Amino acid sequence: MKLNNKFTLWYLAVMLLVLLIGGAIVYYEIQWKIDRVEVVRHQGLNDLIADQIRQGGDYANHPTRKRATITLLAPDSIPASLESFYTHGPGWNPEFQRREYKLIVTSFYKIGGHIYRISSYSFIPSFYQLLPGVVDSFKWILLLLLIMVAISARLISKYILAPFKRTLKVIQSFDLKKRQPLRLPQTQTDEFRELSGFLQKMTDKALEDYQLLKEFTENAAHELQTPTAILRGKLELLMESDIRDEQAILIAEMQNSLEKLSRINSSLILLARLENQEYVAGQPIDFSEFLRETLAFFEELIQMKSLTLRTHIAEHVLLPINRSLADLLLTNLLSNAIRHNTLHGNIEVILSRSGLVISNTGNPPGGPTAELFQRFKKGNQSADSVGIGLAIVKQICDLHNFNIQYKYVYNQHILEILFQPEAHASKLLQNVDRTLHPEPLK
Repeated sequence: MKLNNKFTLWYLAVMLLVLLIGGAIVYYEIQWKIDRVEVVRHQGLNDLIADQIRQGGDYANHPTRKRATITLLAPDSIPASLESFYTHGPGWNPEFQRREYKLIVTSFYKIGGHIYRISSYSFIPSFYQLLPGVVDSFKWILLLLLIMVAISARLISKYILAPFKRTLKVIQSFDLKKRQPLRLPQTQTDEFRELSGFLQKMTDKALEDYQLLKEFTENAAHELQTPTAILRGKLELLMESDIRDEQAILIAEMQNSLEKLSRINSSLILLARLENQEYVAGQPIDFSEFLRETLAFFEELIQMKSLTLRTHIAEHVLLPINRSLADLLLTNLLSNAIRHNTLHGNIEVILSRSGLVISNTGNPPGGPTAELFQRFKKGNQSADSVGIGLAIVKQICDLHNFNIQYKYVYNQHILEILFQPEAHASKLLQNVDRTLHPEPLK
């Protein structure tokens, strides 16, 4: 939910609560004011009647006489307090022949040594008569507030939050590889200005760290190549000299370790270049033909291990992938399928427009399969494996938005690469006959 919508909902909730409380206050305030005005008016009427009685006037024919009663109190019925008071409640209105809200004001006067009780009354609006008017008024107020809130939300989103949206757009277009500092829009809002300052410092530091890391990777790759080449040359010269069998074994082990170090160095450099997205895909390549060429390259190695190869390759599968990365992808997958296979085992390669499936027989993985795509994680700890091949494959797939999955089913290692995110690997396997005759390599 957008920030502006959250503010609007909170404002509406608070507004409704305030309106409910305010409506109750307004109602009781109006009722109290009406009562007070009527009490004061009837108190004045009672005073007027008392003055006429003092002057000996005839009040019997006065127009207000029908709404006032005058009582001469006997000495034994005089109350202890002669303070005026009022009462209100439902009463019968003979004029309209219905029950209405009746207000009675009673006052006491001492005239000519006698105590008079004068009571006057009137019918005023009741609770049920006032409530519809209050509710209708607040309906209009609520409607007006809703309209104003909607308009205000639009204005807030358009003008007040405009610097935030511009800042967000600039951040989304920021790219470390372009090595261009972030240029954020200016704003007069303190909070947005603080956010822009923080983002500016953070991106500047990220650019600096990225440059340092890139330089370190390039320097490390360059510096490691020279001593590695020297060591390899020295070992070759040493092998040509007069040495004993035990020394030859040690030198061979050193050469193997040196070759492994060289492969690790090259693989780490390649991973760094992949993470920096230095490979740009050109025109889509014919992945079907590319796969056949790669299989032909591994033909002798497959025959040496007495493996059975079965293929089902769809024609003209075009993929927007860099040719070098496609070669790395297929080489790593097929070499793994050969290296981790069993004698007289089988390899099956299935290519369709939805994805690629490479399966091979082999022993169960020696560790958690969820870690196979991590660096230096190996299914079985073979000496000739550096544990980076599948990490490179995963990085290439992520770079091209491919989805790669691994599973071990019925003594089969199955690697599935889905070219289309919405494709389902299970359907890809179900649509291909697993008993195909081997297709001749081309």
